[in-house]
Amino acid sequence: MTALVTPLTPTGALDNEGFDRLIERQLAGGVDALFALGSVGEGPLVSEAVYDQVAARLVSRVGGRCPTLGGASDNSVDRCLGRLDRLAAAGVQFGVLTLPYYGWPGRAEDSFRFFSEVAAKSPLPIVAYNLPKAVGWQMPVELLESLYEIPNVVCIKDTHGDFGAMERIASSPRRPAHFSYLPGNTALAARLLTAGADGVVCTPANVFPKPFADLIRFHRAGRHDVVRRMDAELIPKLTELLNRMPTGAASIKGFLEADGICGRFTVPPWPELDPDDLSACRQYLAESRAMIETFQASVATPPR
Repeated sequence: MTALVTPLTPTGALDNEGFDRLIERQLAGGVDALFALGSVGEGPLVSEAVYDQVAARLVSRVGGRCPTLGGASDNSVDRCLGRLDRLAAAGVQFGVLTLPYYGWPGRAEDSFRFFSEVAAKSPLPIVAYNLPKAVGWQMPVELLESLYEIPNVVCIKDTHGDFGAMERIASSPRRPAHFSYLPGNTALAARLLTAGADGVVCTPANVFPKPFADLIRFHRAGRHDVVRRMDAELIPKLTELLNRMPTGAASIKGFLEADGICGRFTVPPWPELDPDDLSACRQYLAESRAMIETFQASVATPPR
């Protein structure tokens, strides 16, 4: 699954054509689902009009070719439910939400109650998003496991760097068959798939969707030798995309502009890539493509 950026014009409007090109790139690359309006999609930052336009255009452009998810994070139950209602009205299939990110107290009982109350009234199935960077508190493994019990919560998206905690959830014998676990840390994706994760929510796939779609397919096909090689040779290079700017959205959008997909514009006051850096982005893209082609030539194509 790709966590999509939101292409914007210099005035902050939705770049419809850029968004269409981005979506088509993902589908052509073989991704299984698309997630808009998350943190890298600047969902909490874009205007209310752009938020609704992104949801509607995502559903319209995808046209049923893959599942669609939308970010619904906000700072109260009612505000989250309002966003979920708008996503449902647009035809988005799943809602993704973090804990409230304004002064959250960091207590397990409050967190469980929050997801329970939202899920009970949500028009969409809920993906509970563990994002300590935004919330200021990392949900412990025991709390994440308790979310299995909440009707209408169907998945955990988990984005941080604590491999031990993520491995425990990925391999948890308590996790029901219907309940998915999707890490959002691309650098750990291969190892967490081996541990039992169901897939990965990937930000660098905005630029390079096919290698990450192939990673999942090699894993499903039992080609663990190839998965290990990708983890050692390919993924570390591709995750460097996120390290060129202080925010993931700025980095990814800079590379997408260098690649002719959409502009580098972000929601003020968030930084955006300096135009002087675009030549370096183009060089990085050329090097990465050559590396990907060399790797792909050395292995058989995974089944689709």
